[in-house]
Parts: sequence; C-alpha cells; structure tokens
Amino acid sequence: MGSPEDEQLIEEVLSGDTEAFGLIVRKYEKAIFNLMYRTTGSTDESADLSQEVFLKAYDKLETYTPRKKKFYSWLYTVALNVARDHLRRQRKNPEQSDNGLEACLDYGVNAFSIGNPERVVEVQSMVVAMSTLSISHREALILRYREGYSIREIAGTLGISVSGAKMRIHRGLEEIRLFFKRIKDEEAQGLFEIRSR
Repeated sequence: MGSPEDEQLIEEVLSGDTEAFGLIVRKYEKAIFNLMYRTTGSTDESADLSQEVFLKAYDKLETYTPRKKKFYSWLYTVALNVARDHLRRQRKNPEQSDNGLEACLDYGVNAFSIGNPERVVEVQSMVVAMSTLSISHREALILRYREGYSIREIAGTLGISVSGAKMRIHRGLEEIRLFFKRIKDEEAQGLFEIRSR
C-alpha cells in the first residue's frame, strides 16, 4: 500500500496536475540518484539516468496499483529496470564502462575515508567485490543492506518470490565471501613467495 500522501499526489498527476509530479520528483530524486550512482559511479550519468527514471515513471504512472505495492517500491522497480538497461548497453560498448568503477572507488575514498586509510581499502574492496556480482545479486544486496528492505519487499520490488529473494541474497553474500577469500589466499601466497626467496 502506498503512503496517503503519495497516493494523493498520484491522483493529482493523473488528473493533469504536472506540478504534483514535481513534488514526487523532489521527494524521491535523491534516493533514485543514489541508486543510479551506485550503478554507474558517474555523477553525470546518474543525473541522466535519474531523469530517465522519472520520465518513464510519469509515462507509466497509470499502471501503478497502490494495493499491490508502495509507490517507492514501484518507482524503485522502474529505476532498477533503467539501471539494468544501462548496464546492458555498457556491456555492448565496453570502453564506456571503465569510468564507472574508478568513479565509484573515488566516491568511496572521498565519502568514507578522510584520515582513515584502512577505511579506504575496505570501501574500495567492497566496491570491487560488488562490481563482480551479477546484476540480480547486486540488486538484492543493495536493497537489503543499503536500502533496508525486508525480504518480502525485495521480492515485490524485483518481481520474484520470497524464496527467490532469499536465494539471491544468500548467493550474493557467498560470492562476496569467496571474493575476499581469494584475495586473502593470494596475499598469503605472495607473502609465502617473498619469505621463501
């Protein structure tokens, strides 16, 4: 169920009040921008994709059903679809995708690590680990641990079963655990080689 305020604004938009949609944009623009930034790592691309999300949401607003899910979950689903499309386009054009990870690493350094070099390494390692995940596992982990969604909300947002949501989270966490285990094993192997010289 959507919030009464959201439902009222949506009714106004559907009645032709475009200013009401501006209120919706202002309410959710930061959250959508943050999702796009975590997807692209680029401020400019994130702004463009956020705009695309709101344009698509405006065009599809009449398909929103308040009884089925909260408006923010519906909007987040639109945003996830835009993010998926963007990632697919990037895979087809790989020279564009290099900047995203670098910008994401820079974001991690600037946002979390002033005066804390250990935090820089932690944030950068997690960004790299997340970038190795499939889109479906990454989405589930972001919704669960960044956005604080319940398993049921994740299932509804991604259009999958509750057990499917649990499985994606479990597999994503397992992939991250294996990623860090490989790093630890490689570091141990490197130390062994240095000591045996």
